[in-house]
Amino acid sequence: MKGLKNYMHGVEKVNIFLGKVMVYVLLLTIFIISFEVIVRYVFGRPTNWAHESMTLLLAILYVALGGYCHYYRAHVRVDVFWVSRTERTRAVLDVITSVFFFLYAITFTYTSWMFYWSSQTMMGGGTIFGIELPGEMSMTDWRPPFYCVKFMMPLAGLLLVLQGVNWFIRDLHMVITGRKMS
Repeated sequence: MKGLKNYMHGVEKVNIFLGKVMVYVLLLTIFIISFEVIVRYVFGRPTNWAHESMTLLLAILYVALGGYCHYYRAHVRVDVFWVSRTERTRAVLDVITSVFFFLYAITFTYTSWMFYWSSQTMMGGGTIFGIELPGEMSMTDWRPPFYCVKFMMPLAGLLLVLQGVNWFIRDLHMVITGRKMS
């Protein structure tokens, strides 16, 4: 039982850490947007990298916070049925609906991996010291790589699945014993 609790706490720590890192990604995004607005409208010198980098950073932010939100159970649920129930009944409802959660999360993780892998293995035209590197690159002048951003999708999906396993174990423990798992 101690090993299981250590695993669960490890998954939760990773999700919390990633959530805290995403605060800095959001601050970076805000800085880039502000920089672009000032440079564009005050100095009349728009950049070609700011909009694309903002889009890529917000994409990372969007997917990476799934496990963090699930740790706090901040995703949308139908509170009309859930809030007025006892803790044990809520756990039963969560165990039943976890089938749909895992169906979504595992499908998302698998398709995201395929999406990432196709991006990683294509020849995008990137070179370092004359050596052509694999990986999808943007078609803009700036040409940032897309594959590293796309890698966040399956990684975030995996962390979401692992956090879902944690909640499933906690809910199952509540259903069986009637007590919260410490």
